[in-house]
Amino acid sequence: MANIVIGTAGHIDHGKTTLIKALTGIETDTTNEEKKRGMSINLGFAYLDLPNNKRVGIVDVPGHEKFIKNMVAGLPGINLVLLVIDAAEGIMPQTKEHIDILTLLGIRDFLIVLTKVDTVDPDLKELVVEDIREQLAETPLAEADLIETDAVTGTGIKELLEKIQVYSETIQERSSSGSARLNVDRVFSVKGFGTVVTGTLLDGSINVGEDLYLYPSQKKTRVRNIQVHETDVKSAQAGQRTALNLANIATDEIQRGDVLSVSEKLEDTWMLDVKVKCLPEVEGGLGLWDRVRLLIGTREVMARTVPLGIDWIGPGEEGFLQLRLEEQVAVKERDRFILRSYSPMHTIAGGEVLDAAPHKHRRFKVEILESLKAKEEGSLDELIIDFMVNKKQPFTKEKELQEYLGIDAAELTPLLAEMVQAERVIATKAGYLAQASYQKLADQATEILAAYHKQYRLRFGMPLEEFRSRMRGVLAEKEISALVGLMKQELVKEANDKLALADFEVTFNKYQQAAKEKIEQTLAKSGFTPVKKDELFDLDKNAEEVLEALNGESVVFLTHEYVLLGKTFQQAVKLIQAYIKEHQQMTLGDFRDLTDSSRKSSMLILEYMDKQEITKRVENYRVLGSQGMTTF
Repeated sequence: MANIVIGTAGHIDHGKTTLIKALTGIETDTTNEEKKRGMSINLGFAYLDLPNNKRVGIVDVPGHEKFIKNMVAGLPGINLVLLVIDAAEGIMPQTKEHIDILTLLGIRDFLIVLTKVDTVDPDLKELVVEDIREQLAETPLAEADLIETDAVTGTGIKELLEKIQVYSETIQERSSSGSARLNVDRVFSVKGFGTVVTGTLLDGSINVGEDLYLYPSQKKTRVRNIQVHETDVKSAQAGQRTALNLANIATDEIQRGDVLSVSEKLEDTWMLDVKVKCLPEVEGGLGLWDRVRLLIGTREVMARTVPLGIDWIGPGEEGFLQLRLEEQVAVKERDRFILRSYSPMHTIAGGEVLDAAPHKHRRFKVEILESLKAKEEGSLDELIIDFMVNKKQPFTKEKELQEYLGIDAAELTPLLAEMVQAERVIATKAGYLAQASYQKLADQATEILAAYHKQYRLRFGMPLEEFRSRMRGVLAEKEISALVGLMKQELVKEANDKLALADFEVTFNKYQQAAKEKIEQTLAKSGFTPVKKDELFDLDKNAEEVLEALNGESVVFLTHEYVLLGKTFQQAVKLIQAYIKEHQQMTLGDFRDLTDSSRKSSMLILEYMDKQEITKRVENYRVLGSQGMTTF
């Protein structure tokens, strides 16, 4: 069953709170000050049981101009708005601003509720209705149903309930995928329970006993109890008005405007890339470095505007902005917001977040504008590519995409499969990689290897561990392995724990070739007796450089000091494998006798084999190691 939240909007004293009491029996003006002054200051909450047994949450938002930020705080997560208009007064300036705010926040479903109809002359009422229709003709409320009510006499209340019920049958269930997120709109303490917060759950679900993270402070808390419409529940779902009793956090450590999430990865940011629309009647529009009030979620923060791609955004126009904030916020892409002037306060514009954690941009950079346009258009495959290309880590897990896009695996997995098939995305064990990101990483890796080949022309390639160390600032270990695996298909080759460009070949000139032959002949004569490198260096002035090139090829470096001919080493491996296969184990003395070498030589060879896991030492004898057994 879909979770429905209804909001009220309208001018002060037009009867919102009284209407809600007539519908629900609940008084939403709760403070002495609100009751004394006869107007809502803070958000009020109630719930309504419909004839079809659906329960609807209701948010009564304040109507006075001074409390606009409280009104905006109540709107995230709302499905339907009741625009309340007094039959005696009609549309007032504050009503118009409420309509502007609601429209800018993306709300499109409205019911117009004319209140106090039994207190006015019928002819006057008809004139008011005509005026309402005329003034709303160019707004999303042009086709909205209008219900005439009087909360005191009961007129129209049943009809209004029926209209709400019809709407409740059409609303779609909000997706429960993604990390749970709640914008805190009230904080208070209940004796015997401690800290309680309320808000509309925007994404995912929250369960009793679950850990939550508070932003921007990043404090950790735990859900002790959950209430939905004054009823204890084990979990709350996206779209529900929710009260959370929190453990391990005091009321003075949390405030309205904070965000609670099950995710540890929600980013606090000083900047937002956004798409905005200026209201037509705003003078001056939005220019460079204008100071504005940003109302987003349940927070108000001051910000500076930086138009992107244009010099300014005029009245009635749309455009891209980067907002530079004076306080950090934790929001997500597609969150909607309102911009109000610093002083005097009036609504200027509104829109949605396209990038919740951007970097500073040059104002007219083409790549940035293209990225923002892709995010604005909202094509899932383009959003996926844009996210993969622009996030800090090139490899992307499917769960990251689910959280970012707010969709579940059933929708995302087949789309990713199509993108892999179309070769726009590469699937690896470390995650998905956009083709553009792979090309960038491959270019970086080939540059590293090309520079190494230029410096060491006689070495087969860069030691794999050295290559990994060069890439660790960019990628995690598993990601480096995945990158190497992809590049080995056509760009690089690997041998003896060394990495080289696919087309690189070691070539010796005639002097180096002569040194190579001297080294290999000397080692061949030495047999199973390792030779010191210094002795080989004395053979030829090119011997040091050539010997380094032969490492892992025709020569094995047993230690930093001793080397053995590669063929001799392989012969030793075969001798050991055959001996242990027959006798189950072998001692140092056994190997010495097999190779007719000294104890020191035998020890050098066996200890190197231990490191390579060809053999494994157990007390004073050896058995085959994992690498030794694979060649049987």
